[in-house]
Amino acid sequence: MELALFYYTLLMLLVSIFVAAVCLSSYLVSRKKTMLFLSVAFAFYFFDISLVFQDEFIVRSSGDALTSGYLVIRSLASVLTGGGFVTAFWVLLCDYLNETRRSMFVVPPAVFSVASIATLVFLPDGDLQRFWFWSIRQFYIYWILLYAGYSFLRQKDEAERARMWRHRGLYAVAWLLGLIVLAEDAVSFLMMDLPLVNLGSIIFSAERSYAENLLMLVIGVAAVRNAVRMLSLRFERPPAQGGSKQQEQQIIENLNVFAMRHKLSQREREVLYLILLGKDNQNIASEMSLALSTAKVHVHNILKKTGDASRQELIQGFWKFS
Repeated sequence: MELALFYYTLLMLLVSIFVAAVCLSSYLVSRKKTMLFLSVAFAFYFFDISLVFQDEFIVRSSGDALTSGYLVIRSLASVLTGGGFVTAFWVLLCDYLNETRRSMFVVPPAVFSVASIATLVFLPDGDLQRFWFWSIRQFYIYWILLYAGYSFLRQKDEAERARMWRHRGLYAVAWLLGLIVLAEDAVSFLMMDLPLVNLGSIIFSAERSYAENLLMLVIGVAAVRNAVRMLSLRFERPPAQGGSKQQEQQIIENLNVFAMRHKLSQREREVLYLILLGKDNQNIASEMSLALSTAKVHVHNILKKTGDASRQELIQGFWKFS
């Protein structure tokens, strides 16, 4: 059992760094910021798991319980690693929802950090302190989920709602496992009343959250799946004529939302679709039964509204968004 726990921890470390690497690779190809934020999140989570591994290693090697001084320093490190990976998810959501208010990027992580440190300073050392310390991380996650749900409910544009609705399964799982994490902490710190659970020669840290590990595994699978899809689309050299079915489906799923954010007309949306398929002005004019000069005007207006200098920048900007 002890050996199984050791390899379980190694597996979580491996998965975390693997997801971070795949997402970073996808970002370097697509420049899609979502992939960068996911990479940062899992890199922070790698170090977060390492801290738990460190606790168990120290207890095993020294044979003594963790001291209060060590736990305080260790907790400050957890504020950095835990706050780092959760904040990366928060910034990801803000980017996904096109949130631009600076306060939305600064206030939540600041509140998390202050609240976490406050529990260490103002609450007496003990299991209750540890419970509230770890619960603040969960409240931060609940805030992200609540804001995502609120944004969906107040969203009036059907294309944007459809874009958000595609992630309903992951959203529901995040809520379920997030609540289980809080229940798990309550049992570990308040009911069992032990920072470490000893079963014979096996030591289980109460700060190891298996439900949280499972939640990150679910997110990791979704992230890798999306990253692989991004890597399969040729970003630098999109097809000159048409595209794969996967690419066309990706265009259809995100075209309306992209067009809405840049205030493109219905005709400009149709032109944009053909541009994304690699059509030149002559082919666009032929397919839409337009004069060549009219097609050029539409292309010029699209570039002006999106702030891009060329077709290539426009195409890259779309794939960053999608």
